[in-house]
Amino acid sequence: MRTRERLKGLKKWFYENLCEGREMKAPAENLDIAQIKRQEPQVYLAWAPAKANKTQIIYEETMNVVPGIIIMPARGHIKYMEEKRFDRYNNIHRPQALGQQLSISVLFSVYEPGIRLPGFIQSAGERGSGMDTNLLKEGTEEGLFTLLDWMDDAVEGLLGVKEIPGTDLFLDEETGVTSLFTDQEYVVDRRPAYYGFLNCTFQCYANEKPNEAINKYLT
Repeated sequence: MRTRERLKGLKKWFYENLCEGREMKAPAENLDIAQIKRQEPQVYLAWAPAKANKTQIIYEETMNVVPGIIIMPARGHIKYMEEKRFDRYNNIHRPQALGQQLSISVLFSVYEPGIRLPGFIQSAGERGSGMDTNLLKEGTEEGLFTLLDWMDDAVEGLLGVKEIPGTDLFLDEETGVTSLFTDQEYVVDRRPAYYGFLNCTFQCYANEKPNEAINKYLT
């Protein structure tokens, strides 16, 4: 199976099981904190859509993909299968070149601008100098728990299904790792966006034709 088919199958699974029918907070126009917007999160492959800054040859980081999931392929063996401890202890010898691997790094992003206390919206007209930020409580725990709950849903779903329908991918459970977005082992603060990772490896079929020399020898 081609890599593009495997990734499309993963995208379909993540969307149907983690995004479809779910409404999550999203940035309003011009990042207006007075507005509450909700939308269905989307799944992207490899890169988040970005808009080029034509005055400079760069792509600006945007909030247009939050909430969302980005599935990024990582390194994997093209023809290899690791020996398991069960095999070693039970004197089972398997050929090492049995299959391929597809490793992925999945980025989850959640938007949480904070909790608006009663009177926050009305304070703009009353004060005349803008909204009273004292009535805006940072949603640190709320954003964190929303992110972790979403990632837990992904973990439970993958462990439950084990294989991705419509593909030759099956989960190597021992490789799964989850974490918040960190740098130098410290959690990176990008509030009001919250980021977390799920890294795991799938085993898959090497998709080789039968060895004609061996077939001829056996017949």
